Amino acid sequence: MDNDDPRRLIARLAVAVMVSDGRITTSEVDALKRLDELGLGPLSDLAEEEIRGAVSRPIDLRATCDGLARATPQAAAVILSVLAEIAASDRAVSPTEFDTLRSVAALLGLNTAETAHIVSAAMAEYGASLDEEPAAPSEVQPRPMRRETVPVAHQPDEGVDCTPTAQQAELQRAYSVLGIDAATTRARLDAAYLALVERYDPAKVADLGADFVALAVRKLAEVTAAFETAVDARFATG
Repeated sequence: MDNDDPRRLIARLAVAVMVSDGRITTSEVDALKRLDELGLGPLSDLAEEEIRGAVSRPIDLRATCDGLARATPQAAAVILSVLAEIAASDRAVSPTEFDTLRSVAALLGLNTAETAHIVSAAMAEYGASLDEEPAAPSEVQPRPMRRETVPVAHQPDEGVDCTPTAQQAELQRAYSVLGIDAATTRARLDAAYLALVERYDPAKVADLGADFVALAVRKLAEVTAAFETAVDARFATG
């Protein structure tokens, strides 16, 4: 078991987020399967092992993040985006999940504004809300994961709804990804996009391996799509 493997450390942090309320729920176990869809290769088996370990001993966030000390700010942003997507994948982020995400972000060297943007963007992509008083879910034991394709919530089907309401929702998601609002000028829109291009620069996560480069490329594609959506809606002419 290689505790220096960045993929294992991220699986451990994902488990820390999911069990932050002190229990392992059915929806949290189901969310593990989505790890394999986020761009870092198969992670659900690693997460299964980490869950078994977390049953007997708490996950040390500081020690785990120390193992990622060589991560660049860009890599830290990619890591937090993965964790935020896992937290938001069931469309509800509990206060303890949110606090754990903030703690991990601070340990990875991300500032408050970056953290808020990354988490809010993930919540917007999955249509998630922050639960003020989450209901107590039933506890479950870890179970073997089946290899299967899990639809990612923010990827539309071919028959995507293009009604005005759906278009407005897509525009709002784009604003969240970019960290802007409807009153943003073109200059600020361009600046927000360029800042995110820098944040998810694939060349600056290469030290953590090819999987991270692939994930950064995916995040960059999402940012570019959001930028194009915002430009088309606000500044297109003709």
